[in-house]
Amino acid sequence: MITIALDENGDFEGLNRESDEATFLAGLLYDDNGDEMDTANERERIIAYYQNVCAKAGGHFPESLHISHAGNNGSYVAKTKKEVGASLGEFLRNGTYQKKALTRFPRRGKYILFMQIKSNQGKRTLQGKDLCELVKDDFASNLYMHMAEDVVSRLIFHNPHRPEIRKVHFDLPTRMVVLDNKMKDKINEYYQLGYKDYKFDKEEPRDNDKKKYLQIANDNNYRAAISREIIAEGRTDIEVDRMSVNSIYYGPANEKKTRGMAFLYLADSICSLLNWNRTGNSPVDWLNCFAEQAHDLNGSSQNLFFAYDDVDVLFDQAWRAYEHGDYCTALQLSFQAKESPSKFAAFYQEHWFPLLENAICHQAEKDALVASLTHFQQYSYSENLQQDCLIYIFEKLRDTVESRLSEGQLDKSAAFEFYDAGFSACNHTGHSEMAGECFAKCKELASAVDVEMYLRTLNKYAVWRNDVLDFEAAKEVAEIIVIYADELRQMRGKLFGNETAGSVTYGRALSQCGQAYAFLQDTQAEESFVEALSHFNKSSADYFITLSYLLHYYIEQGDAKKYDAYAAVYFGGENDAQKQFDFLMKAGQGDKPRFTLKFAFFVFLKGLCKLHRDRVKGNLRTDLLDIEKTFRRYHAEDQINGHPWEIVYKYLAILAHQQGKEDIARAYMEKSAAIIKNGGPIIAAIVANGKREFAQLTGDGEAVSQAERDIAEAVRESGNELDGEEAVKRLCYMYD
Repeated sequence: MITIALDENGDFEGLNRESDEATFLAGLLYDDNGDEMDTANERERIIAYYQNVCAKAGGHFPESLHISHAGNNGSYVAKTKKEVGASLGEFLRNGTYQKKALTRFPRRGKYILFMQIKSNQGKRTLQGKDLCELVKDDFASNLYMHMAEDVVSRLIFHNPHRPEIRKVHFDLPTRMVVLDNKMKDKINEYYQLGYKDYKFDKEEPRDNDKKKYLQIANDNNYRAAISREIIAEGRTDIEVDRMSVNSIYYGPANEKKTRGMAFLYLADSICSLLNWNRTGNSPVDWLNCFAEQAHDLNGSSQNLFFAYDDVDVLFDQAWRAYEHGDYCTALQLSFQAKESPSKFAAFYQEHWFPLLENAICHQAEKDALVASLTHFQQYSYSENLQQDCLIYIFEKLRDTVESRLSEGQLDKSAAFEFYDAGFSACNHTGHSEMAGECFAKCKELASAVDVEMYLRTLNKYAVWRNDVLDFEAAKEVAEIIVIYADELRQMRGKLFGNETAGSVTYGRALSQCGQAYAFLQDTQAEESFVEALSHFNKSSADYFITLSYLLHYYIEQGDAKKYDAYAAVYFGGENDAQKQFDFLMKAGQGDKPRFTLKFAFFVFLKGLCKLHRDRVKGNLRTDLLDIEKTFRRYHAEDQINGHPWEIVYKYLAILAHQQGKEDIARAYMEKSAAIIKNGGPIIAAIVANGKREFAQLTGDGEAVSQAERDIAEAVRESGNELDGEEAVKRLCYMYD
């Protein structure tokens, strides 16, 4: 059985905004390892501990643990707290006081300490003037209740260290808020939400005519929250031994009252001691300090210290996804947390997300892993994906897939899907060597999948050969794929009695072959692209991907007339540059985007810079000279990531230079070099080529020479021995 006791510290209601007090809930989880008598014995041990501590301080238990209403026991309380501080670690670790046993029964259970501290920001989803008053964190005492519910949910239902809790006992404190009667608006908030005046057991406080005492947390609040979570998680099998919700008793010795609150006294001491020894100047500093203190107290590596913050929302969602077997989503959220601006992100990356990753790698269930690998492959084909995230997921799952596959514990078709997605990830980020390894695995596992899936992977092989600037090999394999796809199309036509029907597989093969021709500046590219378009639904992703390839080809050929004709189709019938831009920024978003926004912006910007420089004016000029602000205005800032932004920023820099905005131009060039943090050789070559082009514009001959050397070195790293001049020449079409 698990016993949970918690207490609080700080200002949850925002009544003292100038205070630098830490606001947190903290306490303990006691696991009796299945021996419920041990829990009863532990209550006796706690009481004996406090009786000894209070006696040494010259006072009495439990009175010496808290300042009385009369305020006449302060010296005893101070001495008692000091003695608790000196001895609590020994008690939590060993169950002794001054190295002496406190009861005749040895402890069998174990303590885990927990905390949730509020960040300065809190959770943004629970803030805002338009939010319902029932959930707004800054309304009444909602923050306290949200944090209490979070803690109980994490400890019982989503506990990273205790995933299978079956029986639980709660020792929880009631809570009151005391407000000056003059604070009528604040008092009204509580009455609006149905809170009641606090009912005192004995005489009411002397200042009852000046103060308003309100009951906040009681058994009803906790019971509703816990039952809601039980139903939501489908954990109706969990057994609640007892839910004890009390105001902590600090009066004269009373064995019946104190024994029932033993764990609450301990939670109170933990809160007090952690805060007493607090160091640092911010909630982040404090959480690190508290976590270190907790480890010193009980020596456990399983203490549960979290923040009430946006990064915790991501961890909670990721852990729940893991629990439900959706490992791909869990890792996507983990990657998102790495990019989080939260000041607690580093703490979570050190303590919590590695635990999640390790759990997925070592405890993934077979069927859930197969489903997650399929999900991963589907994600690799989705619009507006994050390429770095794709690589991250691949790297985190790779060892698991390889070990399960070698042990015969993973279906070969699922492994193929994984390596196929990894092939995409490596192609997107220019990791040519790793891409080759993925293709070798796909080839080894090809017999486990259908022909069309393998042909799609072969298309990626052609992309890979382009990435190492081996355009001839890309062309050779692309032409072979076209032959196979055409035979498959004809066979399907005969089987289904419709030999004139289009074939998506054949269209994709033609599209990839068109790319191979375009890189070699072969005029067959146009014919391949146009024919490929005829095989796709005109609203499909394949159609717009191929159309973008065709637009890039016309830009490369300098054919403004044909570019304009097809650009109007691509950009929703618009011919005006400003309207095209507005269209792509809107059509590239939503649940079903027309195209990947950043790739649409790439071809639009490249077309402007190479074919229609005169159209860069007015609002469009302003938007392009402050692109981050512009993307934020369209709520598309998440699309500023990965390839092809290293090329996009180059064109923005060229545009800014042409407009006489040198500071902006150089800032864009810096971003071009920094936007992809872990790109492969082809990305390095593309970035260096952008520097070469910009240096040529500004007349910096030395920078041009250095960039050319960098290009040659990057190309050699990709395994291609092209000389510098040929390497520069090959950085054309989609790489320019």
